[in-house]
Amino acid sequence: METLRYSAKRHVEGQLVYVLHTRTDERWMHLEDVPSRALLAGEIHELALSINDDLKPTAGVRDVVYIGFFEITVAGIADVGDEVWAGDVHLGDLAGFDFVHMPNHLNVVLSTNQAATGAEMGFDVGTSIRFRTPEGSVLPNVGPRDA
Repeated sequence: METLRYSAKRHVEGQLVYVLHTRTDERWMHLEDVPSRALLAGEIHELALSINDDLKPTAGVRDVVYIGFFEITVAGIADVGDEVWAGDVHLGDLAGFDFVHMPNHLNVVLSTNQAATGAEMGFDVGTSIRFRTPEGSVLPNVGPRDA
């Protein structure tokens, strides 16, 4: 596993405020060339999943299923590669961000091996959303700085 670029971080948390039951083939979102985004408390963003291969910043995202919109309750930095959870369900790993609807909201796109919508997974308003450092990640070997 790749060494992380940070030595510690607070994880983003939120709650679903709007659960979707839609999917779109040939959507062609564009993942921006950014490795992370600050997600601020009170912001609302959209969660989308894709089973397309090779999802990463700068990639096109052909087909998507939608989980819903979530409100940030604990601000932090979301990094590409973070695991994203809804309750106790691992939705997928953060692949990137599509800015097409900014400044209204970000499309937060996850790479996954499942193609179920938020409604199909039984989620409801209030379902917790959590971004987490991937299991087994390697923190950089940093020591105290010399004075």
